[in-house]
Amino acid sequence: MTLDPQDVVGHHRLFAETDCVVDARNQRYDDWSAYPAMIEATLAALDGTAARYVYVGNVYSYGYPPSSDAIDETAPRNPVSQKGWIRHGIEAQLETAMSARPIGIVRFPDFYGISTDLLPHAIRWFGPASLHHQFVHLPDAARALRLIAEASAYGEVWHIAGAEPLTGYQLREIACQATGRRTRLLVMGPALVRLVGLAFAPARGLIETQYLWQKPVTLDMTKFARRFGTDFIHDHAQALQEILAGAR
Repeated sequence: MTLDPQDVVGHHRLFAETDCVVDARNQRYDDWSAYPAMIEATLAALDGTAARYVYVGNVYSYGYPPSSDAIDETAPRNPVSQKGWIRHGIEAQLETAMSARPIGIVRFPDFYGISTDLLPHAIRWFGPASLHHQFVHLPDAARALRLIAEASAYGEVWHIAGAEPLTGYQLREIACQATGRRTRLLVMGPALVRLVGLAFAPARGLIETQYLWQKPVTLDMTKFARRFGTDFIHDHAQALQEILAGAR
């Protein structure tokens, strides 16, 4: 079904027949002004239903990392961007609502697509290529969400990540091996992102979160690994092979 984000009645009718709602929606990247209202409408639509709710979050609310070490779910959140404050406010609201219904919050790093959508021709990187960045493969994220939902792992926050963080140079080398050809590394610094944003509005939204490529936040998923294991997580080479196969 396709429903207007503010259609509380329509969502309520759908949620009443649902065991679990996994909320992976987003707003257009350069304008999140309607995002909080969308979540407010969703929570209103959940009232009077037995549906469980899993919110798909990310690292924005953490702000600048305190160090280069991976952080767990208890790390302080200190947003430094508008998107970070929006995410922080939504999660605070959900944490309050956990006492009334089964709600889980799952935080992810970037998906590969932000860097691999130009394959097999190029890898896109948004900061110094010598710095590490963390990714997760979309099918792995989906499986992790299903494990959490089916295990009734609610009332908690969970970190999900992919293989170990890697640099832009390392990802380019893996891409070259996966494609069997020379793959370019396209580094898009703040000036280039602003230039692209003049012609492509959603790219403007990247400017305020580009600090995450300068001071990367790395998620520690030990908590998830202890309960569910990580055998299904693809390594970087496997993830890129699947991404390339899907693009053909």
